[in-house]
Parts: sequence; structure tokens; C-alpha cells
Amino acid sequence: MNKEEIGKRLRELRGVFRTQAEVSEATGIDRAKLSRYENGLVVPTDKDKIALATYYGVSVGELFFE
Repeated sequence: MNKEEIGKRLRELRGVFRTQAEVSEATGIDRAKLSRYENGLVVPTDKDKIALATYYGVSVGELFFE
């Protein structure tokens, strides 16, 4: 999956009922960094991949590699 596809997937999972600030607080990922991930500007670090997958209740593979 390229960074744009990852960003799209992250936006879909967050949906309209969660804010970036809520996800940021729950995962410990800086909101600005989360925004860059969701906009497909950069690929999340391995640590952030694990935090996001855990938060969304999916495996790292499901979130970033399928």
C-alpha cells in the first residue's frame, strides 16, 4: 500500500464521528503528524502503525498491507 492509500484508509477508519484530536490523544500520536498520515504525505512509523492498528481494533497487516 502506498502512502496515499494508507491515508485514505486511516480517514475511512476515523470516519466522521471521531476527530483527529481524539485519535491523537488516544494513540499518543501528535495531531499534526496524524494529519500528515491521513493526507498521504508520509508513511507512519512502525510505532505509530502499531498504535493506530490497536486503536482501530485491526491488525497492522489489515491496516497497512492489504
